[in-house]
Amino acid sequence: MENNEPLKKSAAVVIAPPKPANEVQRLAALKKLNILDTADEDVFDGITRVAKKIFDVPIILVSLVDENRQWFKSCIGLQTRETKRDIAFCAYAILSGTPEPLVINDAMEDPRFNNNPLVTGPPHIRFYAGAPLITKEGLPLGTLCVIDTKPRTLTEQNIQSLKDCASVVVRTMEMRLASIEQAKNLEMQNVDLDLVAQDRLKLLSAVNFFNESFVMWNNQLQVVFVNDSFVRTTGIQKDQAVQFNGIDFLVCDKTDPNAVHLIKRAFGSRERTSVELISVKRNGEYYWIAFDVQPVFDSRDELVNFYATFTDITHRKRLEADLANLRGGSVNLN
Repeated sequence: MENNEPLKKSAAVVIAPPKPANEVQRLAALKKLNILDTADEDVFDGITRVAKKIFDVPIILVSLVDENRQWFKSCIGLQTRETKRDIAFCAYAILSGTPEPLVINDAMEDPRFNNNPLVTGPPHIRFYAGAPLITKEGLPLGTLCVIDTKPRTLTEQNIQSLKDCASVVVRTMEMRLASIEQAKNLEMQNVDLDLVAQDRLKLLSAVNFFNESFVMWNNQLQVVFVNDSFVRTTGIQKDQAVQFNGIDFLVCDKTDPNAVHLIKRAFGSRERTSVELISVKRNGEYYWIAFDVQPVFDSRDELVNFYATFTDITHRKRLEADLANLRGGSVNLN
């Protein structure tokens, strides 16, 4: 006998993540930080900007896994600040209770996630890597995660960089709490400052993998750090660079004074600015750069330092000059 009833599609099943064994203690530690639903802070946004440059992905999150949701302390690439915990990749990442990241090369190939609405719909997650944010007591609070809309893989070096950035997030949260308690004349939480210093070095070490040149100043505009790409681009060695103040290392006889004025004004007003200017390498070769500088503030809105990234755009300027010449105009590269 022929069955003429229409076939029924099976409902998509989303596998909700289980709760960690230490869920009660974990939530208590998260609440104690007094960080949920707080305003953006540049010290955390600076970490996610660094991570975006390292991994070149569209979405970077500092995600904190609350009782029924994940909430984003810092967010690049998403419009929302939270999602339900039942569909959160990060809720799986914290289950190991270790600093080892959860890496999903292709979510469509993973039965835990292939029916997840964050995969089948916006933001269309395909790749996910989340390094747990582990406290000194071993409690996972959330993750620093990197997300892409296409499948990817990570190298061992990438994984270590992600773990290093995550450890910086944790120490920053602990220092933030200590500052708040100090401001309220409460007992200071005992934060291991040596670990904070070590994590800062880890973050700066990760910056060495940037393709862009990177320079950092203290709040007195003394250069305190440059990365390897800076050395390759300028010809200035690291021990020489830290002897400079401001942008003296960039200014030459062909540098537009207006560009110099804009950068100095950004230093004075503590604002971000982007300019294009001509500089000269140590070997005497003139070149164009796109220069972007911005300040970093702590949780009390006090200036900590400035940092800048810049890239060699000489080739682009030459193409612009060729095009201008074809149109009867000219662009002076020198």
